[in-house]
Amino acid sequence: MTQISLSSYCKGRNLPKATVYKALKAEGFDTSQGMSPEAVAWADAYFLDNPTEPTAIVPTVIEVGNHRGQLALPQAPAAINLADYRGDVALTSFEPEDVDRFLSSCDGFLEAVEADYHQQQAITQRKAQQAAAVKAKVEQVKEASLVYKLRSEQLALHNAAIDAQVQRDMSVLGKPQQPAESAQP
Repeated sequence: MTQISLSSYCKGRNLPKATVYKALKAEGFDTSQGMSPEAVAWADAYFLDNPTEPTAIVPTVIEVGNHRGQLALPQAPAAINLADYRGDVALTSFEPEDVDRFLSSCDGFLEAVEADYHQQQAITQRKAQQAAAVKAKVEQVKEASLVYKLRSEQLALHNAAIDAQVQRDMSVLGKPQQPAESAQP
């Protein structure tokens, strides 16, 4: 038996090429130049129910003539190919383009989620900065309010002192002056 291509082997036995390739590779068989007779024998034993080579089916011979003639029964086949018994419905799988579209959709989702997270993070950081600015401004306003209150009270007290002085100075004009005390002998 000479080298046989992996594709021919798999098509002839209705086996998935990737599965056979992986199994052969795991067993140390090199399929780059086709499958050696040893690789074929190993794969047959591993993947097929009856790994022997199929033999020619001997047709049933019916002797014509007297109905009492002898009937020769056919020999049972030496190998059975299960592909003949699987029916007409093919083994289905996803098309590579469908899988690629699915993966592309997943990538798009992941990119959108990441972009939205970064946008939310930027909004949150801006809000945190604004909250800190508001807090600082409130503290500044409180401090300015207290300083204003203290300054206003100080000016009010100073104004009251000035008003009192003016009042005293003005009241002097309305009173007769008392003579200075004379010295007595």
